[in-house]
This record gives sequence, C-alpha cells and structure tokens, in this order.
Amino acid sequence: MQNLLYTLQNFFTHKDFLEHYNLVGMLFSPLHLCLSALLLVLIVFLAVKLRRCDHKTVRNIMAVLWATMTIWEIVKITWESVGGNEVSFEWGGILPLYPCSIFMYAMPFALWGNQYMKKAGCGYLCTLGLLGAAINFFYPANVLSNYSCLSFAGAHTMLFHGVMLFCCMLMQTSGYHRYTHMNKPWEMLLPAIPTMIVSIPANLVNYSPIGSDYMFFKCNSFFLPAVFGWLEDWQSTVILYVLYLLLPVVFYLPGMLYRKKHAKTL
Repeated sequence: MQNLLYTLQNFFTHKDFLEHYNLVGMLFSPLHLCLSALLLVLIVFLAVKLRRCDHKTVRNIMAVLWATMTIWEIVKITWESVGGNEVSFEWGGILPLYPCSIFMYAMPFALWGNQYMKKAGCGYLCTLGLLGAAINFFYPANVLSNYSCLSFAGAHTMLFHGVMLFCCMLMQTSGYHRYTHMNKPWEMLLPAIPTMIVSIPANLVNYSPIGSDYMFFKCNSFFLPAVFGWLEDWQSTVILYVLYLLLPVVFYLPGMLYRKKHAKTL
C-alpha cells in the first residue's frame, strides 16, 4: 500500500528523481498486466460496439482521439525535456520520428484525404502502425522500465498505442478501411508512403553529427543488433527501407489474390 501511494504521489515525477524500488506497476508487474488486459478488452469491446456507426461518426471519433494523442505527445516531449536533472532537448532520441509516431502524421490523410491519400493513411495504420502499436502495447519496455503504468509517461505509452490499436480495429469492423480495399497491385505500396516521408527527417538526424537510430534504420535497438549487427549502417538502412516498403503488401496480398481467383470463377 505504501508503494502504491508513493507511485501515485509521483505521477508526474521525472524518472531522474524516482526511487524505482518503491514503484508499483512497472514492466510485466501484476498491475501492468491487469491494466493492459482491461484496456485491451475495452478496445475490442468498443471496436465491436461501434461497428455499425456510419463513416462520418467513425471519422469524428478517430479525429478526436488523434488530436488528443497528438497534443499529449507534444506535452510529453516538453515534460521530458524540462522535468529532469538537466533542462535540455535530446535531439537524438526524443523527436517524434519513430514508426509509431507516424500515426500523428498519417491520420489526417486517413481522415480527410482523397481516395489515394486515405488508402495511404489507413493503410499505414492497419499494417506498419498495427505492428508497431501491438509491439509497444504488449512490450512497452522503453517506458515501463523507468516508469510505472500509473504515471504520466506510463499512461501515455499505454493509451497512445492503445488508441492506435483501437483505430485500426474500428476501421476494420466498420468498413472504413479493410484489407480488401486495394484494387490494383501498385496500390499495395500506398501504406508505405507515410513511412517513406517520415524516413527523410529521421535519417537526416541519424546520419548527422547528432546521430541516432530513429525508425531503427541503423538497427541498434530491440533485437535488431543480434540480426543485423554485423552490417554497416548504410546496409542496415537499405534493408529497413525494403522491409518498410514490402511489409504492408503482406496484409493486402491475400485479399487481392482471393478476389482475382474469385473473379475467374464467375
């Protein structure tokens, strides 16, 4: 009980000032697992419950969630920059240039874009965005290794990636976007466009004197060093570009092949 009170009292405390041994709700703790399970149940329930909403309502719901998460991300970056031992902006790690950050840039295309812009935005969220959101929702090691899930940063990462999962599921259940919506083979490359665009500033920082591993192009994060650690940075970058380009195709190819086969039988 004492540890829970300490955790709640330090909801807005920066990791530099936390006594981590007194925190509850860190990575894979019972509290973290229970809250994650409850949030996942809520995500699935709402996606199913709202499946009959018209597309205008679906768009409005996702627009509110997108605006809320984007504002929260800006506030979180500011808080991280001014709340620690040193007041500074960590150019090499705090910029919103990660695969999941693309959610903030792709959603306007999914919400208000024309036919192809919508396919690019929705396609990102339902492919690369879905993969990134799922990984960080179930394994938020970057944040919950330093914070409790009952903290400003912990709540942000759980809800940010939870919202991404919910928007993807709502698109699928409501028919706002589905994996059968790509009509031509070249359209399967549209979901990679937001990623390709964000990769430009990401790699400008990665290969600048600042140095970083935004969007994991240098393969210095997670399990990537074990797989690609023997490669030069530029080689890893080429491989990641190919993966970012082709992974979305995996989601849409079965539906396209099925429709093509079904059309031949008619």
